[in-house]
Amino acid sequence: MFDYVPKDDPGKMLWISNFAAWLNANGATHGFVPAEIAAVNTAASSAAAAVAAHVTQQAAARAATAAKNAALAEALALLRATAQRLQSWPTTTDADRAAVGITVRDATPTPVSPDEVKTIPPPLLLLEFGVRGQVTIHWGPNPGNEHENARPAGTVGCQIEFARGGIPEDEKQWTMLAIDTESPYIHLVHDTAPTTYAYRARYQGKKLTFGPYSAPATCTVSV
Repeated sequence: MFDYVPKDDPGKMLWISNFAAWLNANGATHGFVPAEIAAVNTAASSAAAAVAAHVTQQAAARAATAAKNAALAEALALLRATAQRLQSWPTTTDADRAAVGITVRDATPTPVSPDEVKTIPPPLLLLEFGVRGQVTIHWGPNPGNEHENARPAGTVGCQIEFARGGIPEDEKQWTMLAIDTESPYIHLVHDTAPTTYAYRARYQGKKLTFGPYSAPATCTVSV
């Protein structure tokens, strides 16, 4: 119904401004009373103010995020170096390490079973394919939020496999893509026509054995 209105905010504001200006100049000769024209002007002004405020707030948020990230990185770099010094200091006890929150060495490490990874739920997959020629594969327990998507304890990586053309009937048609250690993984493709790709993944354990496969996920990549 409103296909003549642009989809992006700058385009919408340009359309609104042009519409309001034209109505100001020509509305009276097309059956619009002054109160109706004034209402359009008020709505256009309110929209312009709201969009401008949104742009300003987004810029401020980006600046605040950059400042936060820089401060955290600086603090963590200093504290990690300090922690390493503290860890190796001759008089540092395990009680000291526990109190300050650094690694307490395990005097009798528990053997890791090669089957441990098989008890870990398989990764979930989330595909992004809006960029031409590539698929971004988010994998893990919470692929929709990479800030809360840490790889499960007991794993060292995630094996990602793909199949061109969709989910294959024959298991042998799956191709190993990569063993990734940190989500997401970007798969670059080079097709000349829209092509469907299927993906599946499984965790790799500390003993280099593999857990169960995830459910397959598919997408069609544009060219």
